Amino acid sequence: MQTLIDLIKDNQSFLLKRTLNYAKIYGYVKYTSTLEEAWVISISGLSDALINAVLTDPEIPEIEVDHDFSGNPISSFGVIEAQKHRQRGVTLEMFLGLMKYYRQAYLDLIMESIEEKERQHVYLLWVNRYFDQNEIAFCSEWADQSKDTLLSELQSTNRSLTNEKNKYVTIFESIPTPAIILDTENRCLNMNYAAQQMLKESTQSPGSVYYSTLPKQPKINEVLPWIYNELLDFCKGDTLELLVEKEFDISPQRKRGLTVKFHRMLDVSDKFEGTVILFDDITERKKIEEQLRHLSFHDMLTGLYNRNYLENEISRISTGRFNPVGFISIDVDGLKLVNDNFGHSEGDSLLFHVGQIIKTCFRESDVVVRVGGDEFAVLMPLSDTETVQRSCKRIHNKIKEYNSTNLSHPISISIGWSIGNLCIDKSMKEIIKEADEHMYEDKQTNHQEYAVLFQNLLQKNGQ
Repeated sequence: MQTLIDLIKDNQSFLLKRTLNYAKIYGYVKYTSTLEEAWVISISGLSDALINAVLTDPEIPEIEVDHDFSGNPISSFGVIEAQKHRQRGVTLEMFLGLMKYYRQAYLDLIMESIEEKERQHVYLLWVNRYFDQNEIAFCSEWADQSKDTLLSELQSTNRSLTNEKNKYVTIFESIPTPAIILDTENRCLNMNYAAQQMLKESTQSPGSVYYSTLPKQPKINEVLPWIYNELLDFCKGDTLELLVEKEFDISPQRKRGLTVKFHRMLDVSDKFEGTVILFDDITERKKIEEQLRHLSFHDMLTGLYNRNYLENEISRISTGRFNPVGFISIDVDGLKLVNDNFGHSEGDSLLFHVGQIIKTCFRESDVVVRVGGDEFAVLMPLSDTETVQRSCKRIHNKIKEYNSTNLSHPISISIGWSIGNLCIDKSMKEIIKEADEHMYEDKQTNHQEYAVLFQNLLQKNGQ
């Protein structure tokens, strides 16, 4: 009999699937648990009782005329299970009918696994007698109960189920995560209080959707049309879960960023099929991410792009599709003199104004960068010599305009530029080097002129 024991132990999954399949085919799942674990426990309990009976006495448990079923360990499992199901309102006919299909699953396992006819016959007879004893035992126990006892059991169970239902409704409404439950037609079966507050800015009380008197709840495309397409895609697929990011307009003035998680109902009986939708408000997280993204590519003082962004853009245009490419190297003259004599706050102010002036002189497609310290640069894709020179002239004119109204703190800059055709006559490194060299040439003259100008300003201001 060890073969039978091993067969049952090694095939719990087969027994579960086969029993559940019979229950679905013949409609028993209308009254059974929806979760797989409940079915696992029932198969495991039934198998353990059967195996223990075999180990206790390997002889076929025949049914004698004066058989004592009440004290028989073989039938004790059936009696206990019958009591549980009876208290839940299951009728004897329903319970006995489902037990027939539990039995059939074990018989199927033997017939499909044991080829030797004699051994197969013994095992089939053993399992049949085991189930016969269980069925007679629980039928006998069931018949012994009076109508008053059965009614009292049902009333007690009904009170327990009502409390259990109220507990889970309260938990669902108390969960801070917005959640919606849909049926197979994508109708809103329930929406918890957090979902009402977030999606509707509702003033309704918790439980208002659950206790709604509407004859039919609205479909999700009527309530939340902005997630309907993603829901349809999810329903057409076979994944257990799908996570998407969406933006939701609560009002014309308020926009929220959300993650929306679609999750299939965990119902192995296919009785309560549908979808659970969970929402997570990520508006603040998105703001922080955007701020961090901005900081990673922008200079904090001037608001211009920084060196990291410049390097990314250089990589992007290095394919040669943006030829010719211009590059302007800019250096602020006399920043150290300003910092040493007026303080770093004045130096920062000088750099800020330089950045604003430069920015106004270029197209949106041009990349205006504060490289660091007193150095600025401009990357100009699709720009010929005339375009680059015209931009440099605009910078000089804007600075003259600024200096005409800011006599106490004039700006002076040195500029160098270069252009080239990437992948043809120059590399980006060569273009930048050439622009830097021209800038340093310009700086030799400007540095001395600004030093003289600055000394005159100090003397004029009595410093």
